[in-house]
Amino acid sequence: MKRNIITISREYGSGGRKIGEMVAERLGIPFYDKEIIEETAKAAGMSPDFVAQHEERLNNNILYNFTVGAIYGLAHPDKPELKNLPAKERIFVIQQEVIQEMADKGPCVIVGRCADFILKDREDMLKVFVYADDETRKKRVIEEYGRVPQYIDQTVAYVDKRRRLHYESYTTQRWGDRKNYHLMLDSSALGLEICADIICTAVK
Repeated sequence: MKRNIITISREYGSGGRKIGEMVAERLGIPFYDKEIIEETAKAAGMSPDFVAQHEERLNNNILYNFTVGAIYGLAHPDKPELKNLPAKERIFVIQQEVIQEMADKGPCVIVGRCADFILKDREDMLKVFVYADDETRKKRVIEEYGRVPQYIDQTVAYVDKRRRLHYESYTTQRWGDRKNYHLMLDSSALGLEICADIICTAVK
């Protein structure tokens, strides 16, 4: 079966999102990132800004987050019991439904948000993890994201930690573990263009 549902997990500043955009454009398929926030907001009856601010913010109780992820992992957002969940957990559950619906529509690229785990039972997936060396990441974060240079080490470490905790609290897998992906690409060694080429070749 052709693997044309592409999920991209990435270290902060590795260029994973840009690579995903390039892949989607070359293959002529939808690219989902901010669109996930918008669709989740509609389904949850929340503003996109609220969802964006809370989608990867965890409850202080890590065990609680994991339990929610395990029990409500594939629950439908219309279920009454979800109304009693904190906003962060409701967003996560509804977001899963949105991601599944997007994948069901056909070939696409989905960035982050535990999509590789949410869709793990599909056979048409290509799971990618993009990483890069520290200097490349810090340079990109400063130049492209406008982060303050004097706090760049803390910024990169914080975002990576947040992504890792979110992923590992809502899944049964380790973020960045090679066992969870089909491709692991070093964008600092290969460059964004070649990374995109490799992914497109793997799909074809």
